[in-house]
Amino acid sequence: MQKLIIGTVLLLLNAVLLAQNNFNLERLGHWDDDSLPVASPDNLKLQYNSCWGLTVDGREYAVMGGAAHVLFFDVTEPTQPLLVGKFQGRSLVVPREFKSYKNRVYAVADGGNDGLMIFDLSHAVDTIVRTYWDTTYFKKIHTIALDTTSGHIYLNGGNAGQGIIVLDASQNPDAPTFLAHPIIPGGYVHDCYVRNDTVYASSGYDGYYVFDFKDPQNPILLAQIASGGYNHNSWLTPDGRYAYYAEEVPQGQPIHIVDLQNLALGEIELVGSFLDNLQAPDDSIKKAIPHNLYIKDNMLFDSQYEDGLLVYDISNRLFPNLVAHYDTRPENTAYQGFFGNWGNYPWLPSGTIITSDMQNGLFLLRFSSVGITAYPKKSLRATVYPNPASHSIQIVVDSEDDCAWVLLDNTGKSILRGVLHNANTTTGIELPTVPPGLYGIHLQNKEGKATLIKIIIN
Repeated sequence: MQKLIIGTVLLLLNAVLLAQNNFNLERLGHWDDDSLPVASPDNLKLQYNSCWGLTVDGREYAVMGGAAHVLFFDVTEPTQPLLVGKFQGRSLVVPREFKSYKNRVYAVADGGNDGLMIFDLSHAVDTIVRTYWDTTYFKKIHTIALDTTSGHIYLNGGNAGQGIIVLDASQNPDAPTFLAHPIIPGGYVHDCYVRNDTVYASSGYDGYYVFDFKDPQNPILLAQIASGGYNHNSWLTPDGRYAYYAEEVPQGQPIHIVDLQNLALGEIELVGSFLDNLQAPDDSIKKAIPHNLYIKDNMLFDSQYEDGLLVYDISNRLFPNLVAHYDTRPENTAYQGFFGNWGNYPWLPSGTIITSDMQNGLFLLRFSSVGITAYPKKSLRATVYPNPASHSIQIVVDSEDDCAWVLLDNTGKSILRGVLHNANTTTGIELPTVPPGLYGIHLQNKEGKATLIKIIIN
């Protein structure tokens, strides 16, 4: 029976490691520059933050915020991202946020005195031009939304205070004009999603508010709802029937699903929620932090800090199915706070997915399989310590059965393996010949219940 269990584990080695680090997503390219400045609010050491993308004349571009710079990349060949623009701001700030319109990128920052920057990529093969850099309307803004139908820019947080600053870029995309700065119910807006000048406002602990902003000087509150956490950002399904929002604080808040079908009657309804804690040894630990959500077709892309980028199939709107995952911060072995994946952009025509990690930079990904299957769920509870480890580890598994264990390197190769007898007791494993690095311990009992725990060996 022991040989059968070990044989089963060996057949699943590659799939199991991918389930922890990059299930159904593969890395095409990566860019990181350790020499760039670092901002350190609360000792988080943030080198990068938000990202966005756009296509100009058939070429694909990514933009990423650095602590001191706005960074542009030509990602037409995603295996070789090319830095094509580096524009310094006035100070170290986090975050920098972006949206695009008519070959322009609009950049804001929540800190310092950077105001609004506008970059023209119309001739990006040769040059990117910063056409506008001004603090007339504000010095700092937390997030930016842009309705590409009307050309209206919506600015949240920072100097917007208890309202939203609205600009118009439709007449001259390089010189927006001021429209309004109304104070609205719900007060401070952390971020908003806008479609046809209907604003879906994430207003922190005050909840989720929907406004008609067709007359920006006189916005109309359509509906509101709250679920207890800090409402951080949201996105709508293509048909506009449902919204999904993330609540960043406290840790472990799920992604919530909002039914908007009765919005015209002033009613919206919470109809579901979901959360996957991928850094936890089992689903009883709720510490994951969904941060920024975006929806393309029937896929929801969730930048979930230390868990990396998660992708859900939301064809069944109320029962999302986790179908892909890429860990942009594999050095994490447990939840430690606000590190890792910040944001993503899934709409490039080539299918390349842009995503940014606060410590590890720019990642370019794509789906690694055409027929997407469900993400393998953890079901076996286990503890491995110490972590990091040196010459030995201790393993305890919540199982009456014998458990096969395999030590995997970060390519999925088996380094050591064996069987734990009397799995509920503590078992020591010596690691005298294992070189330093990131590894995974895969454990599986006779019933097929399994888990994989990342460890660092010094």
